Amino acid sequence: MPKLIIKRTSELNNKSRDFGLYVNGDKIGVIKNGETKVFDLETGKHQIVAKIDWCQSRKLNLEFQKNETRTIELSGFKYANLIIPLIAAMFLGHFVLKFVFGIDLVILIFAGLVVFLYPIYFITFGRKRYIILNELK
Repeated sequence: MPKLIIKRTSELNNKSRDFGLYVNGDKIGVIKNGETKVFDLETGKHQIVAKIDWCQSRKLNLEFQKNETRTIELSGFKYANLIIPLIAAMFLGHFVLKFVFGIDLVILIFAGLVVFLYPIYFITFGRKRYIILNELK
């Protein structure tokens, strides 16, 4: 029987949230942060999707042969772990420069707001690309 191995990366973003795993539209389970799970599938074509709240991954189409094992890596959207520290550094940098050194770089506030828009895209218009599924070779 074919096996599907799903490895979820460990990440700060979504750490306490489980991702739902779906094969051909049916929920087969959930996966926690940093966890690896193995599922038995039938031979043939399968469509794999991961979901969290209203966000999800793109559909990954795989065809399994008899006794074949395939591995998928599952993660949140790219650069998620860098966004919050980057925004905090920009705002903190602005206030330190302004109140300690008397330099008013308003551009840091605007840059922080622009960086903040990146994750907003992934929870609105890009919600079907919030989770990344990659087959490992």
